Amino acid sequence: MPTGKNCSPNGNDINKRMSITALAWPILVEILLRTILGTSDVFMLSGYSDKAVSAVGVISQLTFFLIIVSMFVSSGTGILIAQYNGADKPQQSQDVGVASIVLSFVVGAVLSVLALMCAIYFLPYYGLEPQVEQYAQEYLLISGAMTFNVTIGIVLTTIFRSHGYTNLPMVVNIISGVLNIVGNYIALYQPFGLPVYGVEGVAIATVFSQVVGTLLLCLLVGRSGIHLPLKTFRDISKHVYTRILKIGGMNAGEILSYNLAQITIVYFVVQMGTASMAAFTYAQNIARFSFAFSLALGQASQIQTGYYLGKGWVSAITKRVQIYFLVGFIVSLSASLLIYALREPILALFTDQPEIVLLTSSLILGSVLMESGRVFNLIFISALKGAGDIKFPVQMGILSMWGLGVVFSYLFGLHLGWGVFGAWMAISLDEWVRGIVMFRRWRSGIWTKFKIS
Repeated sequence: MPTGKNCSPNGNDINKRMSITALAWPILVEILLRTILGTSDVFMLSGYSDKAVSAVGVISQLTFFLIIVSMFVSSGTGILIAQYNGADKPQQSQDVGVASIVLSFVVGAVLSVLALMCAIYFLPYYGLEPQVEQYAQEYLLISGAMTFNVTIGIVLTTIFRSHGYTNLPMVVNIISGVLNIVGNYIALYQPFGLPVYGVEGVAIATVFSQVVGTLLLCLLVGRSGIHLPLKTFRDISKHVYTRILKIGGMNAGEILSYNLAQITIVYFVVQMGTASMAAFTYAQNIARFSFAFSLALGQASQIQTGYYLGKGWVSAITKRVQIYFLVGFIVSLSASLLIYALREPILALFTDQPEIVLLTSSLILGSVLMESGRVFNLIFISALKGAGDIKFPVQMGILSMWGLGVVFSYLFGLHLGWGVFGAWMAISLDEWVRGIVMFRRWRSGIWTKFKIS
């Protein structure tokens, strides 16, 4: 590992905390936990109603959209703190942390109001079955109202990670995850003779676990040695707030575009019937296990790239990211093949409806192609963002996601009649084309001129 003098307020061991292993493994555990948590919601609801599963599938796109919007604060925070820490600028790093927390309060409040409006006015445009729409509205009204809490939690998690403390958010998410699963059990399985609370109960359990998680993160900030004196927020230059929003806005733009495209694709899938939407939801949740490792590796690469670029270790990070990609590609491909081989017992946990099982099986097979292409984007886009090269991935993302993913989802799925599998293949096409372009971008080295600190 490259060496260099470290003057960070986080301690002399920050270089060790910025190793890929130290960064990635807690993030992987956290991602797997979140994946299990999301899958547990679907699994538990599948025993309650397939229509409830379809509702959560629709809502998951909307709630993820709200989370992505909130990330334009956290993503700017992560890039700036990592590079400032690498460049040994502790005061600038502290100012960014304080400013980002203030911004998270404001942005989170706006998103909570937006979520409530979506539940009341936007859901009817999906054209869902009445029962599915009722479930979706119940879930979004409860979970959406607390979006501000999620926003604050995301920013605090980003601050911890950017300082190399990836293990603390992991522990907090384990606690939150256990609370969520227990809450789901109480809501759906009538322990101690309690009534079935259904979708509303699952939403309440989710929100409660998220609130507890955010409170724990707040308590851990001071104990970690990270200084965030909130009373100084008025003394921080407006330039800092503007920079966070500008960088984060561009950074989140690529993810936002992806989610909007996914919402559009979900709309197409809804037109194919409830069985197709249920299969799409099951396949998405199962596929998350395929790319969890690469997602963790990508997030760790973003932090490490920012830190290394701040230190001036360009050659080292250039080679490392390409190695991370190869490892991620092998792991994701292997995981996809394993899941396909075990598809029958896995699907038996979710549903026994023959049509849904057949459709989901075809999508799991398609995931072998999709997930191997997704690795390019998870690794190289994250590294490019860590370097501050944000505009190009956003522009390319918008072009590919909509020009390939959305357009061909309609052509393959609805126009040509290939159904939900056609939409799945269109998403795969987008992942591969966009991913290869990002790989070439990283290899070109043009990203080195976007250093922020």
